[in-house]
Amino acid sequence: MINGFVLHDTSTAPSGSVEILNGVQKAWGFVPNLHRVLAQSPAALEAYGMLWDIAERTCFTPQERNIAYLAIIYENECPYCMAGHTNLSRVAKVEPEVISAIRTGGPIGDARLEALRQFAAKITRGRGVVSQADVAAFKAAGYDNQAVLDVLVLAATKLISNYTNHLADTPNDAFMKGAEWTPPGKLKPAA
Repeated sequence: MINGFVLHDTSTAPSGSVEILNGVQKAWGFVPNLHRVLAQSPAALEAYGMLWDIAERTCFTPQERNIAYLAIIYENECPYCMAGHTNLSRVAKVEPEVISAIRTGGPIGDARLEALRQFAAKITRGRGVVSQADVAAFKAAGYDNQAVLDVLVLAATKLISNYTNHLADTPNDAFMKGAEWTPPGKLKPAA
């Protein structure tokens, strides 16, 4: 850990974070290190949890949501989230070759999912600035304006977690073993 961040638990976290940490423990069976770092700020911890819950209600299937998350994480170069979402993607039944392709910045064989990967990457890389052609290509793959905006929900969710992990150098959790990831290089764009 860097910058003075610590891994909080219910005995060390600010009082405003304790109930949230208890809820995470109940839902997940453990408290991920990301949440333990975020606990320093009850507002940040609550915001992340709320965005995570809202992201679950976007128009995307669990597989699509995880593909978009992985593409965003790749662009933001977050080793912690890539390891975590690699395993969460497996649980969501994302094909292993799809996960592998995104982890290396490569294309996905399925045209619709590749359009989602590319659009999520471009939104992240361009900080929301994409061309009309980028939006048109995403829509041509079968997505609509709701999906365009829902990608922003996913990007906002990952902004909090990816940036927190950069600031704190959050250590991986035990469930991430075997899914470790080294970013390809400072802001190297995906193919």
